[in-house]
Amino acid sequence: MKGMDRRPHVQGEAAAIDIETTDEVLTDAAGLSVLRVLWDKLGVGEYLDRELADAGGRYRPSLHAEQWIMLLAYGGGCMDHLPLLESRGVRRLLGWERVVHPTSFGRFVRRLGLEGAKVCDEALRKVVREGWKAAGGAPRVVQLTLDSTVNVRYGVKQAGAEVGYNPKKNGRPSHHPLLAYFDTGDCLGVRWRPGKAHTAAGAEEWLEELVKWLREQGVRRIVVRLDKGFFRTKMIEKLQELEVDFVLKMSELKTLQGFKGPFEKTPDPEVEVSRAERWGVRMLGVRWMKRGADGELPLGNVEVRYQATMVTNLDIDPLTAWELYNRGTLVEQRIEELAQLGVGRTAVDDLGGNHLLWSLGVLAYQLLHCARTLAIRTHEQVKTIRLLLLRAPGKLVRHAGRLRLKLTRHDPMTKRLLHALQRLRLTATRPVTAM
Repeated sequence: MKGMDRRPHVQGEAAAIDIETTDEVLTDAAGLSVLRVLWDKLGVGEYLDRELADAGGRYRPSLHAEQWIMLLAYGGGCMDHLPLLESRGVRRLLGWERVVHPTSFGRFVRRLGLEGAKVCDEALRKVVREGWKAAGGAPRVVQLTLDSTVNVRYGVKQAGAEVGYNPKKNGRPSHHPLLAYFDTGDCLGVRWRPGKAHTAAGAEEWLEELVKWLREQGVRRIVVRLDKGFFRTKMIEKLQELEVDFVLKMSELKTLQGFKGPFEKTPDPEVEVSRAERWGVRMLGVRWMKRGADGELPLGNVEVRYQATMVTNLDIDPLTAWELYNRGTLVEQRIEELAQLGVGRTAVDDLGGNHLLWSLGVLAYQLLHCARTLAIRTHEQVKTIRLLLLRAPGKLVRHAGRLRLKLTRHDPMTKRLLHALQRLRLTATRPVTAM
């Protein structure tokens, strides 16, 4: 078939190009082999099958979970995208006999619901633990950040889609899940909530569970960082009860302004700080001033551009507290990476099923994060890793009874992918099925 004519005006090869079909199995997902090695090495599939042995259905629970996670990494985001895994060599690369039908997967998430989400959350923590062990052990100090995100919903059949806090589409129904992250980039789980849930709904009970787990892993010091959506006296009392260090941003309500101490000048003429005590902890304020121009009278020319107040039990100055709080703002980037993975893009008409979809999504993020830190060794975001590495081209060839994945020799990503696979094979990890 004649495809493209000659191009005599270009500098280089001017010959025409014929277009033909081939029976060779080509793939644009060679990088998914990294996730396959990590999935098998950690034994996540065996763990899910063991814990969900009574799930029933034609396919194993691990097959549903693995195919959904690989679909998110590949670039899909809804159940109708599952047939993509049947083509382009993805199914053969990952060794599946067949790909689950979207309708069957929908029944699976509705059938397992909260039970499946609980098992996936436990598997997630085991993946975090084994990732730490492979990197040299659990960190002695971690900063734990809780934050929420909003998933806007436009249909009428997504259970839990209610009108609540929605900064993107005010008045639209949404879901309002709560996420937990470390400063290492690891995700420790999700609490799925309906759209009208308060930002701090369920946070105190979950914090107690997370702190207990961290101390069991050998973490000596835990610094909890929370934004103003979690500010309330009940939260401060819970943090003091847990005996953790914390930096909590206070709401700038008018009724709270009188509790602040007097503002003092700093070496920076545009910054002032205050110190006070309230609720048995320190209240540290920082405000940025806008001074008058040269030649203006010094009276009445001061304007507050922005102010922030942190509530903390640490013996630090206000500027240090502000810097410590700002370190946790990277959680916004981590939540954005979940969106890049397509987490939360689809929903079902079942409360437990929606929770399970989110639990599978954060498990996909954590597996990719482990691959990023242990094997790929990069700080690039999910969208970049997918574009450059996960969607790398390759050819599947069966020879002497074995399936071989052939990569392009001169592709700059080939060496990076081979090194990542080699590091994973040499990584000392235990299957998550081992207790």
